[in-house]
Amino acid sequence: MRKYLIWVSILLVSSMGFLFAYDQELIGAYNYAYIVGITTMPTIDQANMNGNLIRAHMAKMMSNYATEVLNLVPNTGKVCNFDDVSWQTEELKWFITESCQLGLMGVGISSFNPSGVVTRAEFWTVLSRALWGNTYNVSTNPYYVAHLQALKNAGIMTIITTPSQLEVRGYVMLMMQRADELMNTGLDVTPPTAKIAYSTTGSTTGNVTATLTWRSEAITWVNKYAHTFTGNGSFIFYFQDLAGNLGSVTATVNNIIVTWKPTANVKYSTTGATNGDVVATLTWRNETLTGVNAFTHTFTWNGSFTFTFSNLAWGTGSVTATVANIDKTAPTWTIAYSPTTWEYTSWNIVATLIWRSETLTGVNTYTYTFTGNGTFIFNFMDLAGNTGSTTATVNYWTGA
Repeated sequence: MRKYLIWVSILLVSSMGFLFAYDQELIGAYNYAYIVGITTMPTIDQANMNGNLIRAHMAKMMSNYATEVLNLVPNTGKVCNFDDVSWQTEELKWFITESCQLGLMGVGISSFNPSGVVTRAEFWTVLSRALWGNTYNVSTNPYYVAHLQALKNAGIMTIITTPSQLEVRGYVMLMMQRADELMNTGLDVTPPTAKIAYSTTGSTTGNVTATLTWRSEAITWVNKYAHTFTGNGSFIFYFQDLAGNLGSVTATVNNIIVTWKPTANVKYSTTGATNGDVVATLTWRNETLTGVNAFTHTFTWNGSFTFTFSNLAWGTGSVTATVANIDKTAPTWTIAYSPTTWEYTSWNIVATLIWRSETLTGVNTYTYTFTGNGTFIFNFMDLAGNTGSTTATVNYWTGA
């Protein structure tokens, strides 16, 4: 019925005297656009068919096409605010918001650039979104490649080699008309779909394989049937059906637990010589630790102890505490006498501390002179605080 209305409206355009300026294809495109509400301009000249299209006007045209022709419904609960549209007419501001709520334009940006001139790549992308939603919003460089190929495969476009060319209004109307006709001819313009199966969906430290499984129809080409993830991430499977429609599905893996060795340091209660115990404490850690065998270890004697631990990613680590500064042995010291003979003597006898077992401190004296028979106790202490003593005895003095 719509085709008959379009051809009837050509007579209206002809009667206005403007037919000579446009070919039959553009006249048909204008009549189609006017009837379905894509343009509200009452004459083909006022529609400015050869004029460049700006983003604000594309928002209006595409919103009308999406709602009136494709019967799409905007998500009115979606907030779409732009910081550069306040000077637009209320009508254009409304269509700018609706185009965003339809997921066609302005998604994820804060500046709409309403006066920006539209390129063919931009229009192709928006038309593709209107026809197939987010199917071709794939990670390609440039961004519009998948959209262009889909439109070409569907027969809506024949030449896709001029993406940077500035778009004109009449061409936009023609592409919408062509898309509407092709979508209603019974031709297969529906992208194929597929599902993904994962080798595991639980937490794992190993690899995960994503396999392309159930497909909505036969496919003639696929970039890959399976992809192995060695780490978390995404991979896009691309495929094409018998009619040339391109489809895609994204595999996403986030259940691979990456293991790495946790680390920690050890702090000692003392590092100097001591005759007491030494406590080693597990200190600075590069992450949260689990499975710790001990947070402290008390050394009562010199030796080593290994702290073992793991992290939330199932990685294991260790650090060894070593103590060699505990000394609990009392020091010793040897005495020499002068004269050393054990023959009786009437001379004074000097007792001197000589060979010692270790470095000593706190010695009461290093020599003692006997003027007669008797004893004298040398007292001393080592660096660890252990005390010792040795007694000098003289019993061979005969007197003056």
